[in-house]
Amino acid sequence: MTNAHPRRWVVALATLTLLGSTVGSAEAADNLAPNPVLASTATGWGTMSGGTGARVAISGHPIASYAYQVTLSSGTAGIYLPQLPVAGGTKYTVAVDAKTSGSARMQMDWYGANGSYLGSTEGPSVATNATGWTKVSAQFTAPAGATNSHPLTYIAGGSGQWQTTAADYRVAGDDPPPTGSTAAENFHWGTPLPASDEFNYTGAPDQSKWGIYGGANGCGPGHAGNGQRCGYTNTVQSGYLRQTGYANGDSAGLASQFGQKYGRWEVRARVQSAGGSGAPYHPVLITWPDSDQWPQGGEYDYFEVNVGETRATAFMHHPTNGPVVQDEYHSGGLDLAQWHNYGFEWAPDGLTGYIDGQPWFHDTDPAVQAPGPMHQTIQLDNFCGCSMQKAYFDVDWARVYSR
Repeated sequence: MTNAHPRRWVVALATLTLLGSTVGSAEAADNLAPNPVLASTATGWGTMSGGTGARVAISGHPIASYAYQVTLSSGTAGIYLPQLPVAGGTKYTVAVDAKTSGSARMQMDWYGANGSYLGSTEGPSVATNATGWTKVSAQFTAPAGATNSHPLTYIAGGSGQWQTTAADYRVAGDDPPPTGSTAAENFHWGTPLPASDEFNYTGAPDQSKWGIYGGANGCGPGHAGNGQRCGYTNTVQSGYLRQTGYANGDSAGLASQFGQKYGRWEVRARVQSAGGSGAPYHPVLITWPDSDQWPQGGEYDYFEVNVGETRATAFMHHPTNGPVVQDEYHSGGLDLAQWHNYGFEWAPDGLTGYIDGQPWFHDTDPAVQAPGPMHQTIQLDNFCGCSMQKAYFDVDWARVYSR
């Protein structure tokens, strides 16, 4: 296995971000929103502020063919959505899919039986982008006496045009949202498969579970020919795997011996600099094609950073016979030097990434689906071929689940 991946030269062609629920649910029978995807008219939709709006045809959305579009005259703007009859004390989840630069949030205005205004509640802001759809979601509890509400969505830092569609209103369950720190716990993935590794031993990684880049006692070519990948850089100690990237460019890589078509993977990891000068190392968690064909077999980099960065990035590489095509995602701020749980689910209807048990991206583009089985890799890559800053990629455990 070479795993000598090229640099990422191509900007993502399609970007979806998952926050709380899956893009594509707005037409379901339990959606309370009237006219959720503006199928024939813009009834119920309108511009609150910040520009002029109209119903427009769109492409590339998983369920909608139309959106409400605001041509922005300022960086802040608002759209009102179709009204929602409510009952006091009931909790509702309200969401839309948005495409714009900046950030977006939901808001609910509450009204009583006589039309009296009872106040408003704001949801959290989430980062959005102008090249793909982001789900903007919030939960609201209707105040006592409320009989009707007006859902609104607002943006800040926008420019150009703002498109919104797929309104989704639902009565929320009484159960609290998942609070576990792993996707496996929150989404009931079951028992880890035997190919999982808790790293509760000492010495070299278990070669019945892992292929070691360069061999247990040797070295091979580094990423894109930069430095070497050597067996000695992978050491299990104190209950975790430590991959070390050295100042001389020697780096680390492991590949699971177990592959599957569709599945779930989760890894508890941290990234640390050992100090000094030089270019940063590049830790990455990948599901790589068993065929070892790239880019034809696809590649899912569900956690990828430079040492010293403060957010996670993911690249979902499309299987292709031509130039690299990838979908790119960025998390919110994250202290990568602390332990976090990074999960990934590959399903026939989409790819989902998780951080500490919560979804942070969801990709439903059919073109991103890999043709054959894939396996987990853990890599600390040298992207420079120059003097490097010594760094560590520590993995507490690496678990794999069937789907």
